[in-house]
Amino acid sequence: MAVIAPFRRLPSATLLIVLLLLWEAFARFVLPTYEPMASLVLPPPSAGVIDGYELLIRGTLLPQVIASARRVYGGFLAAAIVGIPLGAAMGLSPRVLRQMTPIVEIIRPIPPVAWIPITLLWFGITDTQQYFIIFIGTIFPLVLSTIAGIQGIEPILTRAALSLGADRRTLFLLMLRGALPSILLGVRISLGLAWFIVVASEMVSASRGLGYLIIQARTAMVTERVYVGMFAIGLIGFAQDRFLVWFERKLVPWA
Repeated sequence: MAVIAPFRRLPSATLLIVLLLLWEAFARFVLPTYEPMASLVLPPPSAGVIDGYELLIRGTLLPQVIASARRVYGGFLAAAIVGIPLGAAMGLSPRVLRQMTPIVEIIRPIPPVAWIPITLLWFGITDTQQYFIIFIGTIFPLVLSTIAGIQGIEPILTRAALSLGADRRTLFLLMLRGALPSILLGVRISLGLAWFIVVASEMVSASRGLGYLIIQARTAMVTERVYVGMFAIGLIGFAQDRFLVWFERKLVPWA
């Protein structure tokens, strides 16, 4: 315990900073002795920071971030509007669960990127096509987490509410409130998936966005610009997840 105690006082980003410094030193001083094209194969992270700053100053980076974020949150919002009520209906009604389960379980394993060829025929290279890909890729975690949350409520709680005179609407709201921790977990999973999906989709069928930035940088062999797209996604995802954790603590403090 005496050995572990000093590490408890370290900031949470200490390990990340150490790893970045090791990466920087390796890319600058070790790799060039073995690889003549070290700056192309594995640039130091500082090269990505410099290139990202230059793109930001030129006004090139922010529009790509906005384009991807609009697709992610637009597609996710559509998935939440459909998926959470559908999951609630499946969790509450055995009949709806029985009818919808085959549909959900057949479509759910299909990778979102597998929808790209057919959605290009339906929508062309448009934002609508990107919204649909994110919608189809993020709806199922929301559906399943809502079902799990509602079915996980203790029956004694519903019986107690009924014995106290709760009507159907009140009982539904109470069950939805009890399922919130599970639903919010589904939200976190779905939003993480949304960034994965949008980058893969933009690499194939978009003319802007962070995925497009990454694939263009790879084509031009500007490796540090690939870092820019990757780091931007990582930072956005981290900030997004921290916000959702904070929001969950405020919304469902009992969990």
